[in-house]
Amino acid sequence: MTGTSSSRRLFLHVGVPKSGTTFLQASLARNHDALQAAGVLDVGNRRETFLAAVDVRGTHDAWGRNREDVAGAWAKLCKRARRHDGTSVISQELLAAASADQVTDALAPLRGVEVHVIVTARDLARQAAAEWQEGIKHGRCMRFEQFRRHMTAVDTETDYAQKLRAAQELPGVLGRWSAHLPRERVHIVCCPRPGSPPEMLWRRFAGLLGDHVADLPCAGREHANASLGSLETDLLRRVNLALDKRLPQPDYGQIVKQLYAQRLLATSSSPRPVVPEGMYDDLRIISQRWVKELADGGYTVHGDLDELVPEPSRVPAPHPDDVDVERQVDVAARATAELLLELQRNRARIAQLEHQHTKLEKRRKKLKRKLSRSG
Repeated sequence: MTGTSSSRRLFLHVGVPKSGTTFLQASLARNHDALQAAGVLDVGNRRETFLAAVDVRGTHDAWGRNREDVAGAWAKLCKRARRHDGTSVISQELLAAASADQVTDALAPLRGVEVHVIVTARDLARQAAAEWQEGIKHGRCMRFEQFRRHMTAVDTETDYAQKLRAAQELPGVLGRWSAHLPRERVHIVCCPRPGSPPEMLWRRFAGLLGDHVADLPCAGREHANASLGSLETDLLRRVNLALDKRLPQPDYGQIVKQLYAQRLLATSSSPRPVVPEGMYDDLRIISQRWVKELADGGYTVHGDLDELVPEPSRVPAPHPDDVDVERQVDVAARATAELLLELQRNRARIAQLEHQHTKLEKRRKKLKRKLSRSG
């Protein structure tokens, strides 16, 4: 794909997960009409890009889908990008973990399109805490210390450690996605340091689509992926243990992640998980090695690679596994109460729908009798 001279240009944002991807996707959605007016096509909504990524990676079973549910979803997005005479963008973080063969297959339908790959990245300390929490939101049950061993031990070859590296190890992600592209068309967008305005990340990302795009407003903080505090994350971990995989996808995602975690638990206010102080040295060593590899890789960098090296928190924070159990019981009681109210509201909706159905059925039978008499 190195010799294309087409006016069709696709910016393919492949992740990595937990690097501001939800915020950037919400910003693209907010500016859909303005992007279209500027000749930039946002290819596919959140559901379409999700199904397309599952199609590319062949992970339909893990997400509770049939192969038929996702087959052709990626080809459909590629077809839209090929038809658009100008700049288009696809953003889906699940693509980060695609294997080398899957990357090759994913790029094949885009021949004739000038493909640029974007990888957003942030410092490993924030990334580690967010990735652990996200894993709990997807049904995992490990304490932070277990997660820590998977993340920092280079010789760990468990299935989970391999999946973690596939999605989060920056040199590997960039190496796979750059294999068929000129390095100048592979972009690293660095997430700014904590405390920076969210507009900074949006401008770095959107500037790739055009200077006029970077001036568009970004989404508000409420559109970022809802984060839980350490107490709520541990509570959800205990719920996952109690569920014991009895609620498979996609029901788990809809009921536990979206309703219980992101609507009910996210309203509580315990401090967000922060990696323990003793972990920073390990993460700095890993990050510094990655930064050197990325600097030597010839990629186009937006921001500063030094922003990917974590700095210890200046505010003391408890270990993510150390939670106030008594306070946790209060949070669990409130969440249970809200779940019961939601159950009652759903029962009322069902009763109303059943009543409407009964009325419509009576009306249908009455009309049927009238028609039979008139005939």
